[in-house]
Amino acid sequence: MGCTITLPYITRRIIDDVLNGQQQDALLPLVIGVIVIGVIRTIFALMRRIMAGSVSLSVEFDLRGLVFAHLQRLSFGYFDRMPVGQLMSRATSDLQTVRFFLGYGLIFLFMHLFTLVFVTVVLLFINVPLTILALLMGPALAVVAIRSSRRTHPVLVDVQQKEADVTQTAEESIAGIRVVKAFGQEVAQADRFSVRAHAEFSRSMDAARLQSFYQSLMGFLPVLGVAVVIAVGGTMTINGVLTLGEFVQFYLYLALLTFPFRSIGMLIGNAQRASASGQRVFEILDTEPEIQEADPPVPLPANGGGAVRIEGVTFGYDPDRPVLHGVTLDIPAGKVVAFIGATGSGKSTITQLIPRFYDPQHGRVTIDGVDVRDAPLDDVRRAVGMVGQEPFLFSDTVRANIAFGRPEATDAEVAEAARLAQADPFIRALPEGYDTVVGERGFTLSGGQRQRVAIARAFLVDPRVLVMDEATASVDASTEREISEALRSVMRGRTTIIIAHRLSTISLAEEIVLVDGGRIAARGTHEELYASSSLYREIHDQGLARPDELVSSDA
Repeated sequence: MGCTITLPYITRRIIDDVLNGQQQDALLPLVIGVIVIGVIRTIFALMRRIMAGSVSLSVEFDLRGLVFAHLQRLSFGYFDRMPVGQLMSRATSDLQTVRFFLGYGLIFLFMHLFTLVFVTVVLLFINVPLTILALLMGPALAVVAIRSSRRTHPVLVDVQQKEADVTQTAEESIAGIRVVKAFGQEVAQADRFSVRAHAEFSRSMDAARLQSFYQSLMGFLPVLGVAVVIAVGGTMTINGVLTLGEFVQFYLYLALLTFPFRSIGMLIGNAQRASASGQRVFEILDTEPEIQEADPPVPLPANGGGAVRIEGVTFGYDPDRPVLHGVTLDIPAGKVVAFIGATGSGKSTITQLIPRFYDPQHGRVTIDGVDVRDAPLDDVRRAVGMVGQEPFLFSDTVRANIAFGRPEATDAEVAEAARLAQADPFIRALPEGYDTVVGERGFTLSGGQRQRVAIARAFLVDPRVLVMDEATASVDASTEREISEALRSVMRGRTTIIIAHRLSTISLAEEIVLVDGGRIAARGTHEELYASSSLYREIHDQGLARPDELVSSDA
């Protein structure tokens, strides 16, 4: 800044002292001074840009880390409500917008403010009336800037939202590409994407028109001020009030003010876009997890066997629409229990409460006598192993996927877990064995292979309670037999809850619990339920198998 301020002064010296013949010997030193100042300005400009880049990237790095870490802490309920595409947009494009303004916009904003204050003081020393005349455009600029902010900000917020809609549509189409192609809906999805993209384009054009108008207006007002100064200052120079050098010096200083004034529009636009993006980012950071740690926590008994008790639980994903109604259920340690019931009866919802993915609105869930809301969350999650119908595998090695819950597990422990899950033979047959990298979501493996890797992953953490949610629903009969053998090994001596509709899987259970309309309708062995429950007989005869088949399967 000091170098920039010095140049108009040297220019005045050259005009008033050198060109009029008074100090001709000073020309060369002054020219050398201009060159030196130019070199210094270049060096400082380079340093400023490197610093700005470093600050902006550091801000983005820190914010992205904060957002990702916070997303990991948020509860299932938040992700039920928030589409993945929206979160991806906020964690990428919105963060980049915030980063650009914090890293570059703020630096230039402070630099321009410093320039305005410092140069104004210098102008006042040169000529007070002319300076006051030059600054008359300031209030007009402030009014235009305020008006611009009020009109542009809501439009920019909407632009960011529509951009997130585009990201969401793209993410869904790519993640579901197999479904899209299977149903021949490529054109329909392209049209759906085009509608979202056009809405974002249209709103972006609205924002661009507003910003162009106000930025152009804010760029014109300083020029108007300069024109007035040239007219008045030129008259003062002709009349001898100012020397030619002083007038040129004043004009050059005024030109230094013109760029900050003209940049105000751009900076305001960047600030508004950053504000809109920051608002969306901080909506994530300001969201508190619904599942909170107890203070102080009550540890689970060290030698607990995994006894589960559900006491008078009422729960709904929407509190106004309960899914479970006063459910009470005891599952002794080491017991294998099968949940059956119609789709939507609440079977999976009950199992979601045991690892405390959600908290009930009424009642409580205990593991080995400790309310899961009082126990450390990590202890609860380690105590409950989950294997679902659609196991999720990461794009990593088979070894890393099995050891996901226990990254410190040895190779021998990983191999033993795979052996118990009947997965070791096919893993060793893979091109690189346990070091084979599976594709995204594990789609390079068959459904049965993915399921057995998921069972091995659950077994490796040695949970007290194992929940199998439709673990064999999407595989063929041969693969189902292999998975059933794996389950027999894994369930031995372990509290296990099986949700299934297939006879062979239910036959693994010692007791069957019938769930109907969010309530426990009946429980007992197959023979007891078949004899006493008309609903069980209906479900069994229509959806499972003949009664004698269940008996033969148990044999």
